[in-house]
Amino acid sequence: MKSKSKPVLLGIAAVAVVALIAGGSFAFFSGYNPFGDPKPNYAQTPSQSDVMDFSGLSADMHLSGAPLTASAEAGETSPEILRFIGSTTSILTRVDDYDQPAWTVSVPHQDIDTGKTEPLDEALDPDASDDTSDDEEKLAGTPTACRVSGGAVQCGDRAVALSDGSVTTAESKADVDPDPASSRVPLDIDDAGAVTGPDDQTYDGLNLAPEAHASMIAGPQVGETGPWVVSDGQTLAAVDSDSVLWTQDLDPSAAEVTGLGDKRVTPSWTAVDGVLIIGTSGGVKGLDLSTGDQLWAVSAPADGFAVAGSQLRIQHEGAVSSFDFTDSSDDDSVTADKGFDESISALPAPKLPSEDDIRNAKLEVPPACADLTMAEGAKQAFADGKTAEGDYGSSIAINDVTTSVATPKPMVAIDFVCYPGGNWVTDSVGVYDQKLNLVTSIEPWSEDSDFQQLADFNRSIVSAVDLTGPYMTATVSNIAVYGDEDYNAAERTGEVELRFAWAKGGYEPQDVLFTVGGETVRVPEVEEVQKFVDAAAKGDDGTAGAMATDEVMRDLDTVIGDASANPPLTYRNLALQDGTEVDTCELIGVVGEEYGDYTMSNGVGLMEGIGGFGADAFKAGDVICGLKGPGETIDPDDEYSWYAAHLLLKGNEAGAVKVYSVSSYTG
Repeated sequence: MKSKSKPVLLGIAAVAVVALIAGGSFAFFSGYNPFGDPKPNYAQTPSQSDVMDFSGLSADMHLSGAPLTASAEAGETSPEILRFIGSTTSILTRVDDYDQPAWTVSVPHQDIDTGKTEPLDEALDPDASDDTSDDEEKLAGTPTACRVSGGAVQCGDRAVALSDGSVTTAESKADVDPDPASSRVPLDIDDAGAVTGPDDQTYDGLNLAPEAHASMIAGPQVGETGPWVVSDGQTLAAVDSDSVLWTQDLDPSAAEVTGLGDKRVTPSWTAVDGVLIIGTSGGVKGLDLSTGDQLWAVSAPADGFAVAGSQLRIQHEGAVSSFDFTDSSDDDSVTADKGFDESISALPAPKLPSEDDIRNAKLEVPPACADLTMAEGAKQAFADGKTAEGDYGSSIAINDVTTSVATPKPMVAIDFVCYPGGNWVTDSVGVYDQKLNLVTSIEPWSEDSDFQQLADFNRSIVSAVDLTGPYMTATVSNIAVYGDEDYNAAERTGEVELRFAWAKGGYEPQDVLFTVGGETVRVPEVEEVQKFVDAAAKGDDGTAGAMATDEVMRDLDTVIGDASANPPLTYRNLALQDGTEVDTCELIGVVGEEYGDYTMSNGVGLMEGIGGFGADAFKAGDVICGLKGPGETIDPDDEYSWYAAHLLLKGNEAGAVKVYSVSSYTG
């Protein structure tokens, strides 16, 4: 079975993440002091200052409102960060002092639904993806909320250095607002659509869609008396503590460009100095908060916008136009200049092959895919995205194409469906240069893959690929884990996000984050598990105990069998004797029965059935490590090679070592 989830962003219905709520926030995000000289005038029409070239971003990326919540000390400033949001990922870009992108980083969305699987004939049909339902043309998952903390932007568990954009794993997740669309606002909407204030007062004549409403404090105060702005994407209203100040119908495009109507995200609207700034597809305008009257307008095609300090940024396709509130125009409205300002040396974007060219090209396919499908020759000819059928009906189909010039060099990533015949199918990703020469491959299920020992990736499905800056992210589903059934057509419930960084002319693995049973799990590094084994072998129970359950430490020296043996047989001196090495660790895969036979993903089986003391509680997402005794050789090509001992570890997002079972063959 093959899923072809191909989410497409509907306009920009969900492009905003964290709104700039109070005027004081502008200084923080832009590094500009709005109370200095000159002072921005948000009630006057801003004048255009320049245009930034962002043509390297993929077509579904759209500029959102301010992406960060501030957590710095008073008076501290930070470089301006622009956020673009696409269907499955966000892009953070730092703007330098010369209004040029300094670095670019990709942040995948959370909770992406990979969709339902499709029949194999549909998966292999290149025309099957042409017609998409309304449900597929929406934001996939939830954009990850971000904050500034010290010298980094933290998005979920990623920390992005403000200095150079380098990404590391944060010690803990960022503390984010659980209700990003209506932050700190004492307004609610009941099931009938009635708007309710902080003292349970209602507002006559104001009725909004309850599931789509978003609200904002319209000023620097916390909001005890208002004014407050509220909208459901169709109606815009301002209210105070006891009355409706004004209402107006919104242009249908305002919901898309401003990000109203989606509870997962915060709109790009901004209220500052008594002015509400809101956008439509035709531009951005400022409204008087007290009356709703229009004060000014900037006419420009707009896919998204953001206000940062004294700057209004309006994005349309590959250009971001900048307008300066410190340089006000005498006119009530201005029209943006078309194209790029002559002062900007914007180079034309490198030309990449069209998707139609790619689907009808001769391509060197990823090596494991070629071997699986018995493809002959260095390159395979594709017609309408599919090779000619070989023996047993084998074929290779192009499922999805991702192009980007926002990478170390222009790249094309192709998701291939590799079908050897019968009822087996799996995915491979090939990464190509401008001339469609194969640069590298992502095949986590292949024998040579760096990820092969982390889970059962056979018959896995690539749900999304993102190429941005030096990073590539692949979302993969249909991974077999404990609890799944052991037959070919069985549902496989594990998912994973594979993250790579560009190095030495290719993408090298950087991070692996599984989603199993509703929880996120990283497999611990073998070196970290080895620290437990070494400590237990040496009797350093203080160190070992910090990496194991109390039950494990209590039972390590329990005598097994004949107590007269010298030394007595225990799990410590049998499974964890000095010189024991951790050979490999992976998620626990499919287990036929409790304490049954088990083979690791490298092809080496356990001499003892999976389990051991403390194993009654193992579950999906837990980790198994095979141990190699002193002087022992493990050879995946030798059918008589076995793991005589193994460990079971609790799965967790940090990849921390927590051993809860030690097992060994006792003869």
